[in-house]
Amino acid sequence: MRKALLIFALSASILGCGELWKLVPVEPGSKPVISDYFAPQNVKPGEGWKIFLKAEDKDGDMKDIVAAIAPASQSFLTYSFASIREEERGSLAGYLFIRTMPSPILQNEMFHLTISIRDTTDRKSDSVTFLLSFTSESDAELPEKWREASDNRLAIIFPDYFYNYVRKVESPRE
Repeated sequence: MRKALLIFALSASILGCGELWKLVPVEPGSKPVISDYFAPQNVKPGEGWKIFLKAEDKDGDMKDIVAAIAPASQSFLTYSFASIREEERGSLAGYLFIRTMPSPILQNEMFHLTISIRDTTDRKSDSVTFLLSFTSESDAELPEKWREASDNRLAIIFPDYFYNYVRKVESPRE
């Protein structure tokens, strides 16, 4: 009986100690940080839209850019994922590019775009949100601080989004 009690006590203390690691704070690493961003709000239908980002991750393990887009009056319905090049996983500065369609249907339409960055352990940066308005005049002037980043295209995102949006609006409802 004593032997069984001793084995039980030892087993309980060993298993109990095995759970102690859960109480010790573990450094979770760092999540990516979008430190600066810019995108013109007004674009003519048919022009490309450039979204400028500066981001960094102390761990150097940024994996991809996650983007969500939808008409301004709706929830985010469409997602795009863009891989980050190996040499930019610690720090990046550049732009994302979205093609638009030269259609009068887009005139005066507005869209939300939300961007975040994930790392290899699925930690996610805080999101940044942009508003795109299709107008007859573009915001053509690029701020000086983004000139260097304008030479580095990070990715093309949503390659067919506006084509499909226009086609859906033009098609008769069933």
